[in-house]
Amino acid sequence: FVTRGMSGVQESFADKCGDGSHVKHLMPFGQSSGFGKGEDIYAGGDDEARDEVFGLVGDIYVTVGGDGEVSQIAKAAEARGAKVVPLMRTGGASDGEFGFPKAALSKPSYATEDQWSRLASKDAPVEDSAEAAVDVVVRAMESPPEAAHRLRSSMGNETTVVCIVSEAKDGAADSEALVKAIAPQLDAQMGSRSAFVTRGMSGVQESFADKCGDGSHVKHLMPFGQSSGFGKGGDIYAGGDNEARDEVFGLVGDIYVTVE
Repeated sequence: FVTRGMSGVQESFADKCGDGSHVKHLMPFGQSSGFGKGEDIYAGGDDEARDEVFGLVGDIYVTVGGDGEVSQIAKAAEARGAKVVPLMRTGGASDGEFGFPKAALSKPSYATEDQWSRLASKDAPVEDSAEAAVDVVVRAMESPPEAAHRLRSSMGNETTVVCIVSEAKDGAADSEALVKAIAPQLDAQMGSRSAFVTRGMSGVQESFADKCGDGSHVKHLMPFGQSSGFGKGGDIYAGGDNEARDEVFGLVGDIYVTVE
């Protein structure tokens, strides 16, 4: 975790961030943060040069309040593809002032609507906004391949993952009958060494889950914050919306059974 060694918010963060062993303060050469926790690191001969480096060094930028300097750093970060998480409820640059990049204020795919609204709401308890911020940052770190790897590991690396692909609609009578016939046979023949994954959509996928044994081998891949509501199977999570979830869905399976 890297700060610019400024008093106030950044010093408070460092003070509460464990024993400080994971915290660095990026300072101009010859200057010291004077903070009680964390280690000073150096770049640039003055604040302006240091800030230019600061905008290039991070993968994720969490902005709190701020002015034109914060906006400039956010712009530099966004321009090179780094992720920006603004704590909008803190106002200033983080709420769109001082030329803060507008795109950074829009909900990214790795955050849910509820999480993003809690980052903006001044009425939400501080603890709720803090929890949302942590969740968003953690999920921002996870790429689709990393999410697929996490899910594969949770299901067992030796498990064969069979994905059931269909649209969210009631299937034709023949499709429904076929899926209802396939599901118990797949569970009987492959269930002990397989996981059957749907996208938690009504119609064919729900019918498959309902007929696939007791549901213990069935998973429903949902965006964070959403629920399949199915009576059988367990929900698992990746992505902040359907598009991000679908990208992971395309990476997690060994076999894809398509219907309609």
